[in-house]
Amino acid sequence: MFDQRRIRKRGLSAQALVLSVRESSTLGGNGSWQKYDFVLEVRPEGQPAFRAEVRERFYIIERKPGEADVVSVKYEPGTLKVIFDLAGDPRFDLEAMQRRTAQLKWEAHGRASGQATEDPAAALARLVSLRDAGAISEEEFTTLAARLR
Repeated sequence: MFDQRRIRKRGLSAQALVLSVRESSTLGGNGSWQKYDFVLEVRPEGQPAFRAEVRERFYIIERKPGEADVVSVKYEPGTLKVIFDLAGDPRFDLEAMQRRTAQLKWEAHGRASGQATEDPAAALARLVSLRDAGAISEEEFTTLAARLR
């Protein structure tokens, strides 16, 4: 647990290809958790790729990385210990998924309503409310607001 905190705080970011996934064991009395063993090919930028094994637990109903997925990880250069860094990935992070869904709905609404005829002030007000509600990030807000100009 302390290794994970240290790596999350000080580790280097990289992309990794999931080579294999295997169920390890069930946790919790009600069987809501499942441990999985992952074999990853970690591809640090400017460095040679290396293989790493990660044991992680996920809720059984939760989406988890599968074989051939490319995911973000953090690793410790000295030990080559690796942890998943899935925060912000809409495939695995529920809040990121909700923001992405809101953004797609916004874009679809703009296409359907012929965005050129939409009142820019009203569109900006809707963007502000989406940002304030946490449905879109500050970066997404900036990008979408720039499209209104």
